[in-house]
Amino acid sequence: MAGTGRKPYATVDITPFDQPVERLQPPPHLGPAATKVFRDLVARVPAGQFKPSDLSLVCRWAEWTAVADRAAAEIATGELVDEHGRPSPWIAIAERASKQLVALSLRLRLGPQSRADKAPKTQPADQLSYYDQMTLEGDDGDGDHPDRDRS
Repeated sequence: MAGTGRKPYATVDITPFDQPVERLQPPPHLGPAATKVFRDLVARVPAGQFKPSDLSLVCRWAEWTAVADRAAAEIATGELVDEHGRPSPWIAIAERASKQLVALSLRLRLGPQSRADKAPKTQPADQLSYYDQMTLEGDDGDGDHPDRDRS
């Protein structure tokens, strides 16, 4: 007879109570688009994946992703060829950003190939707590969120 009762709860991202794992925070020099990309990336990977020494690489990833997103938007809404028959400069910008992102993704272990050898196939997705999400967004719960307009 198969086992009865509830299956034990399994977690993949354990944080010891007395030693919290700090997630990287975006530096103040990043623009708004890059800051959003930075926070999104840090929230989607396991808490200990990035160390403080990775900060500059993660910043470059966020900046190039913001550039690639802007270039994609410009290409989607503009003309691919100008009136003189020259291709849009946004095409070259998008290509350059894509090349940079590929190089950085290998260093930051962000692609599927990087995860394949490390994680078992049945590993559940990492869940971010509400409080971690608030912290990543810069909200400490006291009502003075830094991204809100103070009109």
